[in-house]
Amino acid sequence: MKNYFDKFPDSYVESSRRMIQTPSAFARSALYYVQETGYLKLKESHLAQRKNLDSYLVVLVLSGSGTLMYKGNSYSLQKGSCFFIDCMVPYYHQSNSSDPWELIWVHFNGSSSEKYYQYFSAKSAPAFHPQTFPELQDSLEHLLEVNTASDLSAEIFSSRLIVDILSLLLLDITERHTEKHPGHQKMSQIRQYLDEHYTEKFSLDALSEHFFISKYHLSREFRSLYGITLNHYVIARRITLAKKLLRFSDYTLEQIAENCGFYDSSYLNRQFKKSEGISASDFRKKWIN
Repeated sequence: MKNYFDKFPDSYVESSRRMIQTPSAFARSALYYVQETGYLKLKESHLAQRKNLDSYLVVLVLSGSGTLMYKGNSYSLQKGSCFFIDCMVPYYHQSNSSDPWELIWVHFNGSSSEKYYQYFSAKSAPAFHPQTFPELQDSLEHLLEVNTASDLSAEIFSSRLIVDILSLLLLDITERHTEKHPGHQKMSQIRQYLDEHYTEKFSLDALSEHFFISKYHLSREFRSLYGITLNHYVIARRITLAKKLLRFSDYTLEQIAENCGFYDSSYLNRQFKKSEGISASDFRKKWIN
């Protein structure tokens, strides 16, 4: 029976293999978990077509070429390509008949998989050529080996590897988004300036004048590139400094507020509670040994 399920059609090279898993209750509730992971090499064209599958799929093309059809768009895939999709959406992928492909993949779910996918899909097409391809391949190969077992250790290792894979994908698209952004050099200069002057009085008008850029353009481009408004970026930097001073100094709240650019303890507490859910005073009490 085992050989029946593990056997691939004759169109697959013999070294092809897959591992199917049923996650434990703990893995379903707390971890990222593998539904299926595998490696295949084809001798001829093959079509995979699915929809309404509660799963996320990451595929690397190790050799050969083919096509992904997803959300009404067609994507050409070749060696070095990767795609990341939500399998609830109808899709198919097919190997080129004259250049059959070699793939490694994982179907997974759990934890905050949906949030990772939403972040990814907001910034990238489903198929692309990641600069992190070798690292992704290593992680997927390791994932396949780990899943030769079906126990809690394998589930924990698998969850860690899935996080590694998702992190590599998100880092790759974030770096590509930054590099392609037409104003990334100017925005980088502005962010560096804010990192050096965030405790000083903040004025969008003064900042835009200093960098010879429209304040509306500045606000829009900064948020587009870094995913945060200028004002929230400055406040976050001030809150971080306030945390350090609350924990490692004897300064009063008034002194901390002044050193961080909040200017009075009332405003410090208001912003601190908005960010952390507790007042600056309560934060200090909780961290005192």
